[in-house]
Amino acid sequence: MAVLVKFISNNAVWIYLACLLAALWLLRSALLARRERQQAAFKLERETALNRIHSALRWALLLLVIMGATYFVANTLSVAVEPIIAEADPTPTPVFLLDTPTPTPEATLPATATPTITPTPRPRATVRAVEEPTPVATAAPTAPAIVAPSCPDARAVILEPGVGQRISGPVAIIGTAQSENFEYFKIEFKPAGTAGDFSFYLRRDNSVVNGPLATWNPAGLPPGDYQLRLVTVDITGNFGQCTVQVSVGS
Repeated sequence: MAVLVKFISNNAVWIYLACLLAALWLLRSALLARRERQQAAFKLERETALNRIHSALRWALLLLVIMGATYFVANTLSVAVEPIIAEADPTPTPVFLLDTPTPTPEATLPATATPTITPTPRPRATVRAVEEPTPVATAAPTAPAIVAPSCPDARAVILEPGVGQRISGPVAIIGTAQSENFEYFKIEFKPAGTAGDFSFYLRRDNSVVNGPLATWNPAGLPPGDYQLRLVTVDITGNFGQCTVQVSVGS
């Protein structure tokens, strides 16, 4: 089901174009039938032409239903099934192994010998308790907090990965890509500090709100700092963008 929804969403423009061409052909057929009905001399010819007009109207209604269903699937249903599609390419979760400290056995104080009473009373030595040092708990290392980049344009927002986040494998890009006249969004990348153009990574035709945009795999790239850029484009050619710098390591 998710594959069918994705297919319709990616080919929505072609479906609209096919419906438009079919509508033009039905309009032509209806106009020809109307002309034949006006010029017909017999009742049977007029009824035949009228039936052709009605048939064209029924097909036109069917085309409207198809276009409406395509719009619903491409703009509403595809957003709902996007997490299901993203699960097909899961991102491995790093597992951090912490060394468990071995408990140190507590020192046992030697038993205090009982003083022997002698005929001559002597002052007894005072036994002082040895204070044991209080063990200091060692704080477990915590993962650094993810800091989202500053994205002033609400049409293109990256929430993850965070600024300066270290990446050693495939990472999910989470954020928002939408606009009033949305057409598509794309993911690009390039080495940080270079003056060259961004390299194209992927393009998707459905909008996303606070969800998975793509999975970026830096395999084959040399270690170093890279810039990831999200660009949204609407049907008028206007665009919004957001960039985050990450660190790729082996």
